[in-house]
Parts: sequence; C-alpha cells; structure tokens
Amino acid sequence: MPTRTNKQLNVAVIGSGLAGLSAAYLLSQNNDIEVHLFEKNTSLGMDAASISIGPEKDIRIDVPMRSFMSGYYSHLSRLYEHLKIPAKKAKFSFGWYRIMQSKNKVKSIPASEVATYTDNNSYLVYSGSRTVGRLDMVTSSDGLLGDIGRFIWGSLIVAYSYVWIMLISLWMHHKGHLKDHDHPICNMTLGHFFKKYYVHPYFAHEIFVPLFAAVCTNSYQSMLNYPASDILEYMAMGLFQESYIAGCGVQQVVKTMSAPLKNVHLETQITSIRPNPNPKYRFQLVDEHGTEYNVDHIIFATQGNQAMSMLEGYSDAIQQTESTFENYKLIQIVQAQIDVLKTFEYDTALVINHTDTRLLPANPNNWKALNLAMVDKSVDPGQSELIVPYPHDTTMTTHILNMTHNAINTKSNDALYMQTTNPCISVDPKKVLSVAWFERATVTLESKKALSQLFQLQKETNELILGPCQGKNGIWFVGSYCWKGIPLLEGCVASAEHVVAKGIAEAEHIQIPVPCGDRQPEYIACVEHCTATTAITQLPLYLRLLRWTPRQDCSYHCMQKITYRAMAEGSHIHQYHGKWPFQRVFGIQEPASVIFSILNGWMHLRYFKRIKQQVSDAYFLKPFYLGIAVVGMNAWLWSTVFHTRDTSITEKLDYFSAGLYILVGFCVANLRIFYLRQTKAWVLSGVCLMAYLAHITYLSSLDRFDYGYNMLACIIVGSLQTHLWLFWSVAQYTPWGKRERRPFAWMAGISVILVSCAMALEVFDFPPYQQVLDAHSLWHAATIPLAPLFYRFLLRDTELETSVSKFAKEKRSS
Repeated sequence: MPTRTNKQLNVAVIGSGLAGLSAAYLLSQNNDIEVHLFEKNTSLGMDAASISIGPEKDIRIDVPMRSFMSGYYSHLSRLYEHLKIPAKKAKFSFGWYRIMQSKNKVKSIPASEVATYTDNNSYLVYSGSRTVGRLDMVTSSDGLLGDIGRFIWGSLIVAYSYVWIMLISLWMHHKGHLKDHDHPICNMTLGHFFKKYYVHPYFAHEIFVPLFAAVCTNSYQSMLNYPASDILEYMAMGLFQESYIAGCGVQQVVKTMSAPLKNVHLETQITSIRPNPNPKYRFQLVDEHGTEYNVDHIIFATQGNQAMSMLEGYSDAIQQTESTFENYKLIQIVQAQIDVLKTFEYDTALVINHTDTRLLPANPNNWKALNLAMVDKSVDPGQSELIVPYPHDTTMTTHILNMTHNAINTKSNDALYMQTTNPCISVDPKKVLSVAWFERATVTLESKKALSQLFQLQKETNELILGPCQGKNGIWFVGSYCWKGIPLLEGCVASAEHVVAKGIAEAEHIQIPVPCGDRQPEYIACVEHCTATTAITQLPLYLRLLRWTPRQDCSYHCMQKITYRAMAEGSHIHQYHGKWPFQRVFGIQEPASVIFSILNGWMHLRYFKRIKQQVSDAYFLKPFYLGIAVVGMNAWLWSTVFHTRDTSITEKLDYFSAGLYILVGFCVANLRIFYLRQTKAWVLSGVCLMAYLAHITYLSSLDRFDYGYNMLACIIVGSLQTHLWLFWSVAQYTPWGKRERRPFAWMAGISVILVSCAMALEVFDFPPYQQVLDAHSLWHAATIPLAPLFYRFLLRDTELETSVSKFAKEKRSS
C-alpha cells in the first residue's frame, strides 16, 4: 500500500455502477486524492451485463436499457456533455397487450413451450413523442364496428385521464406541493391518489400502473404503494421532453470515466471493514483474498442492503475495540446509518436478450419499440430460471432493439433482436442471448421520509443538502436509491456530485472540480467570501444602474478567475448556472449579442419606414406588414435588454417577444398565401392571439421556465411558417403559379431557409471565442442580412398585387 503524504487522501469507492464511477471520476480530478474503486465482478458494473450482437458482434446493447429524459435528468445530461458523450433520441413507441391462456394448450408442457400456447392480444397502441402522439386502432375478431367502438371508448378514457393527471401534476409542481413534506400529496400512495382524484380504473390499472411498473422495474403492488408525489413530479418535469440514450452506448461512458482511475480492483469483494490501528488512517478494508487497504473515507455505491451488511460487520468490529466514549458515539452513528438503510425495499428484476418473437403481440402490426404485457392469472408459466420469481405481478416489457438501433437493421440479416425485462413466461432457451439479474430499489412513504437522513431539502434555497447520516464517520452513500424521486440514473450522478463536492471536499478543505462550474467548491467558497466582504456602495455606478448586486458581481469575478486559469492551463472551461462565461463590458453581459441585436432591430425599423411610405393604405395587408415590423423591433429590443442584463424578467420578455414574432410571421404567411381578408383575417388573428396568451400564461405560471416546451412550440410554429413560404415559392415556378408573374418569389423561400440554417448555429454549443463570440451571437449576426431579403420580397409582392388590383378595377369600370 502506498504511504500517505501530508496531502494525500485515500478514498475507497465500493461498487462501480454509474454512482460509483461518477464519484471515483470526480475524486480523480484532484491529484492529491488516491481513489480505489472496488468491483466484485470481472468488469465495471455499469456495462458489466451489456452484450455485443450482430454477425460481427460489433453492435453494443446496453443491459438493462439506459435511457434518460432531458427534463428529469439534469445532472446526467451535464455529465454526458462534459464527457462529450453524444445523446441520441430514443424514438420510443408503446404497445400494451394482455397474455391469456390459449384454448389449444396441452395439459402438461415444459415452461419453455408455454409461450406457444398463449393468446397475446393488444389493447392499446401509442406512437409519437413522449407527451403528444396518437393512438392507433387495434383490430380484433369482433369485427370493424366493434373495433371502432372500442377504439373510441378507449381513446376518450385515455385522453381524459392522461390530461387530468397531467394537469394535477403541473399544478402541484407549480405550487411546490410535491416538495412540501407537510402537504397531503407527499403522504399519499399512488393507489390512494387514483381513488381520491377519481382516475378511471381502466387507465389507472391497465395503462398507467403497467407503464410505470416498467419504468421503475417494480411489481404492481409496489407501484400502488409508491409515493404519488414522485410519479407526479416525473410527469410534470417530463412534459414536452424527449427520451435519449447514450449515442455510443454506456460502454463508452464507462471507458471515458474509468480512464483517469489508477486503482481499479476488479473481481475484488470487500469482506470486512474495521477501525484502522494506524492513526494516520480511519479505516482498514479487507477483501476476500486477505489484502488490506488503508483509507480515510468510504463511499458505498452499492444497494443499501449490501452496504448495510458491511456496516453491521463494522459496528461489531468497533465493539471489539477499547470501550471509550468516542467509540460509543461512533457505534451510534453507524447504527443510525443501518436503521436508515433498513427502510429501503427492493424488487428483483430479470433481463433477457433473445430472438423469441412468441413473447410479442400476436399481430405484428401492433409491435412497437416497447411492448408492455400483462400476464393473466389463467396462464401457468411453469418453473424456469428464465422467469421472474412468483407472483409475476409486474409488467413484462419487451424492447424490440431493431426499432431503436438502426445499425442492427443494416447488419443483422433481418434478425429481430429483443430485450425482455421481467419475463413472466419463459423465453425459448435456444434463442437466449444473455441473462442478467438485478436488484432495484422501490420507494415507499417510509423510505421517502428516511431519505432526508441522507439528502434533505433546504427550504430556503429549495436545494438538496447532505443529511445527518452522511459522512460524520467518514462513510458516505451514493446511488439511485439515495436521491429524491424515482431511483434512476439521475440519482446516481446527483448523489455522487453532492457527496464528493459538498461532502468530502468540504470536510477535507480541498478542491474537487465538478462538471458544472457553479457547483465547484472553489467557486462556491470564492463567491461566499467575496459577498461577505463587498457592499453595494463599492460597486461602480454603471453596475448599480444595471441592477447588479454584490453577489452577482462576485459570481462574475469568481467565474472569470477560474475561467482565466483554465484558459491558461488549456483545461476544460465550465458553464456557470447553465451559461458560458462571457467578458462583460460596462456591465453588459454579452456585448456581441447586444450589438447584433441592435443591428437586427435597426433593419426592422428601416423597412417599417419603407413599408409605411411605399405601400398604399388601401392594400389590405399593410397593417399586418407594419405589425410584423413592429413586433420584430420589439423582439430585438428585448433581446438587447436580455443580453445586457440576464434576469428572470428580461429572459421571459426576450423569449415571449421572440415567440410573438414567430407567431405573427406564421399569421402573416397564412393571410398572404391564402388571401384571407376581413372576417377571416381577424378570426385567424384572434386565434393566434389566444394561443399566444395561453402560451405565455402557462410559462409564467411555472416555478422554472420550461425551455424545452418553449423551444418546441417555437420550432413547430416556425417550421409551419417556413414550409408555407417554401411550398408557395416553389409553386410560383410551376404552371399553376405563372413564373413570369412573380420572378422574385424565390426571395421568400430562400429567406426562410436561410433563417432556419442560421438557427442551426445554436446546435454548435461551444465556449465563447475570446469570451465574446459564441454560437448564439453568431446566429444573431447571421440574421442581420436576412430580414431585408424578406422585406424586399414583401415590397415587390405588394407592388405587384396593388397594380393587379388597380388594373382589375379599371377593367371593370370600362
């Protein structure tokens, strides 16, 4: 074992799943910390059960499925961005079906043949995005009229129930009830919630519970006992969000995170923990080979029940030492940790990769990416190691891998690969590719309350802080079960970040960088110290006029200090509070974007004057053309203000004004292309106005601005406008459009295409060049010459329309 220097700190991380890898990776960023990662299996945990398929075994399949949602997984998303792990849209579709006993079943058959004698009948099929999609009609032997009636009845129940639960989720989330431990919703099980809020039984027990039993990998009874607040929060935060998977599989995640680790102990199981006789260290760990490890801190990145058994042994070891008051206190702390870990419950999960299509719905037209099966009690699955243990009251989820992994379709010679989680009937053993067993924590009201001993909500800041059972004795706990909400990948990363940055780093007074700049201990300490010694009167007048506070000014200077050092060392530049660091000028936060916003606004002002002068007052679209110019000036005005001073108010005004400009552009496109006049024009304008008011009212009601929903709404409306002008422009060069009449029609199509291309610059998210130019400012720069192109089209088109109208009137009068 290496000897400890004055600075060296030895930390043991037990368990190499995502939580253990995250903790070890973060700790390795400090050269004065020696990290030892222990894994009892032959490979690191997060990718240990994954397999390679295809003729050349070059397609990697994650086991179990490792998808994540953009709204709910903020810590995981930031970690993947930091590691440069590409995120790929999962494009999930869902199908629900029931497995019944076939009438043709032979009396005595082996478990592997049961699937041959079942009727797998679909009853709901859903396609589309996570939030908004469509239900497809399921055909049966009852005839067309029966299928139509059942489809209409089911669709109405599903639509009403889904909207009802979503509205409750959004309202509870907005009011903060889902985080208020004193509110009744936080002390209510999901089963009680269904009854109290009159959720239709068909939707609750046939659709909702099977879906979330698949998400949580729990039994139906466990889901009914689940805290309702956790499920509602998941729904509220997932509105209009998409599902993703790691583009290159978790194998790349494991490879990247384990690269800096120097002490990875595979096939090594820690069998005992005891007080270290050497006063330089706190613990002595012993593995099954008898090897001893001297460490100062232990991070348990295992399930709670596994950590509990090791802590019980550690408690016994302390009792065998000298009876002192310090040892008595130490035993009390360990016992409190054991008591907390006892409250967490677990369900066993089985994941099988295979090619047995008998487990899918009988009708191939109903096969979806995720197929959720309920097995009727009439089915006797028999005895098999390929079946989840009795009583089989869980969702059998079969993921058709070909539908989400395009590489399979190009290399697999038409083979259909599937991954079934919790099979309730046996897969054909001859078609099995891999078998893996897992243990998944399930949340109860009791465990939710006990969770505050590990991580507790700070009401003042509405953030989670370390609980009293974390680290008092140098023992820490991380993992999905430790974190708030549903135990998922997000909890693994978030708990690891908190334990490392706010636990070990602060306890040892050391610096440990984390992927998000504003969570770095150095940044936090710098801001706190600066704020405590800075008064508002010390700020320059121009900063006070722009409403900078001492804390905001301190945040800026601390951010710049860390960023300058990172630039000098050539190391990673962090984002702070979700934004890149910019060099401010006289209090202006993003000077380049401010300049480009002013120039864009000036272009709209210039053409506002030209439209007012050159377009006849008799032309019916003149008020609308002037209106779009005014709305454009307003949008760039608030863009200027927002990039000058980024506050919650200026941010909303910027987004709301940009959204209004896009919607008005869509309205004007319809008015011009379809020649909507008088009543029709004002009806369309009224509809657009109501839609806009509903949009900003919803966003204003949220505790946190929903960027995903706002962007989706703007993209949809902007895309519709782009397609309208593009199709119209192309149509002018067909016999229907008479090209000789409008030779300038290309200007409309080209302008909207170029605006879309300019918007694509937002995809290239990179640190600002010289802390001034970033992708967002380049987008603003690119739009400056595009507005004149579109306005020139409007002016030439108006001139033509006015002359044609004048000619028609003269002809009628003659």
